[in-house]
Amino acid sequence: MSTAPAADRWRGVQTGAMLIGVAVMAAIYAPQPLLAEIAGHFGRTAFEANLVVSMTTLGIALGVFPASFIATRVGRGRVLAVSLAGGAALTVVTALGDGWALLVASRVAVGLVMSGVLVSAIVWAGGAVAGHRRARVATAYVSGTTAGGMLGRLLAGFVTEFTDWRAGILAVDVAVIAGGAIGVALVGMRARQKSAAPTAKPADPSPYAARRIVRVSLFAVGFFAMCAFIGVFNATAFRMLEPPFSYGVAVTSMLFLAYISGTFTSMRAGVILERLGARRAILVGSALMIAGQLLTLPDSIVAIVAGLLLLAAGFFLAHAVASAVVPAVSPKPVVGSAWYTLTYYAGSSVSALALGWGWDEGRWPLVIAMAAAFGVLTAAVAFGIPARLGRR
Repeated sequence: MSTAPAADRWRGVQTGAMLIGVAVMAAIYAPQPLLAEIAGHFGRTAFEANLVVSMTTLGIALGVFPASFIATRVGRGRVLAVSLAGGAALTVVTALGDGWALLVASRVAVGLVMSGVLVSAIVWAGGAVAGHRRARVATAYVSGTTAGGMLGRLLAGFVTEFTDWRAGILAVDVAVIAGGAIGVALVGMRARQKSAAPTAKPADPSPYAARRIVRVSLFAVGFFAMCAFIGVFNATAFRMLEPPFSYGVAVTSMLFLAYISGTFTSMRAGVILERLGARRAILVGSALMIAGQLLTLPDSIVAIVAGLLLLAAGFFLAHAVASAVVPAVSPKPVVGSAWYTLTYYAGSSVSALALGWGWDEGRWPLVIAMAAAFGVLTAAVAFGIPARLGRR
């Protein structure tokens, strides 16, 4: 039996959940900043190169429900560990494979395999701590995903600058293996101790937890918030290449550092959830998103950077709260997480297409009008969540 104080054991699980988040998102998005190099190497168009990323999200969409079925039966921790190891192995195939078909197939396979992490991580890590600490562990995982998204993009780009794109992806994979192994060890150690201890009879669930409208509202938050977020960053890349900015790709890619504000808000989301409840916390996140979107309207790089920081802060707050609450209001937590993951990535696809069309048809004003509308919808569906849900 561990002699460490209970607070230290909880902090260990929190750190482990964060590292798991770092590992899974670094693996998923490692090739994104390297698409031009990959396209040039294989003689492919930009549209074809984008398949390297979009096929990964397709694999996730196809894998979430099979993964949740397997995790429920063989154990969430086992599925998560095997999924991380499999994703790391397939990322090696991405880096070293010779053929274009093999490269694209490996990214589909990465999405399929990593879906086991996405549907299991919050539920498994949350189950290793006391109930009142689960929201903080869940939001630590989400903060890790924001850091992992940045790490994967920046590390791959930096290494590629001095070597080539294959070495860039392999460098990210080393970070994935290290972070994933430590994260699984930290959570797994506490999970085994908790499962070996006598368990108290669970308290009666809140009457709200049985209402389907709460779960649907949370899924809609993930969908609409992602619609309000990711397409703005995609369109920003095009905006920065045109006058009056005319920046290069390297400078434009640095705008992804705005995710750091999301790392901060998602890490604090557990505390905010406990104090405000899910509805108010999501409304705060929605307000920050909309304010950030509107702030990017002037042709000022200072205003754009500030706006992107607010947008990322608001999005990751809303996303962290919604994803933390879903397992608590789902009869089968892993299945609830699977539905949330599916709607979340569906929002990513819709946002990329819709706001991409907005850029083509009306440039930045239309992009922001559409993104702000999605932000308003995020706030609107939050009213389907009871005011006291998620509060201690």
